[in-house]
Amino acid sequence: MSVKRKYIDSHWGVFFLKGVVSLGAGFYMMFTKHQNVDFLIQVIGWTMLVLAAIEVINVVYRTRRQYNWGFPLALGIVEMAMSVALLFTVNRDADLSQLLPVRLGMLAAYVLAASIITIVMGFSSFDNLTDRFMWVVNGMIGAILGFVLFASGNLSDIAHVGLFGTYLLVNGLTDLFYGIHAKDVIAELREERALKRAQKKGAKK
Repeated sequence: MSVKRKYIDSHWGVFFLKGVVSLGAGFYMMFTKHQNVDFLIQVIGWTMLVLAAIEVINVVYRTRRQYNWGFPLALGIVEMAMSVALLFTVNRDADLSQLLPVRLGMLAAYVLAASIITIVMGFSSFDNLTDRFMWVVNGMIGAILGFVLFASGNLSDIAHVGLFGTYLLVNGLTDLFYGIHAKDVIAELREERALKRAQKKGAKK
C-alpha cells in the first residue's frame, strides 16, 4: 500500500539535478551565438530526455519507499514523449520551414501545460508561504511565456527558442533553489504533518 507523499516530498536531489540541467540548458539557449535553430531544438530534445531520466530515478526512489509515484511517472512520460518527438520523429527530408511551426507549437503547448500544473502544485502542495509563492510565481511566468510562444507568430525562430530557454532558466532556478534547501523543508513538512495527525488523534479521544 503506497503512502500518499506529494511530489514535493521527493528526494531533494531530484530538484537539484533538474535545476542544474534546466539552468544550464536555458542559459545556453538564451546567450549562445549559435544561430542554427535545428541544432538548438536538438539541444532542447536532449535536455528533455535527461529530465525524463531524472524522473525515472525519482519513480524508482518513491517506489522503494512505497510512496505514490503516479505524478512523477506521468511527468517523465510527457518529457520523454517531447524528447522523442523533437529528436527522433522528425522527417529529415522535410523542409525546415515546415518542421519549425510544429516543433515550436509543441514547445509552446508543453510550457503552457507544465506551467498550469506548476501553479496548481504550488497552491495545493506547499504549507510554507515562501515556497508556495516561489512555485506559483514560477508557474505564472511560465504561463505568460507559453502564451507568448503561442500568440507571437511574428517573432523569429531564434526568439522562440530563446523564450523557451527563458522558461528553462526560470524553472531551473526554482528547482535548484528548492532542491538546495528541500532537505530541511521536507523534514519540517513531515514534522508539521505528524503534529497535525497527533492533534487529530487527541481530538478524537
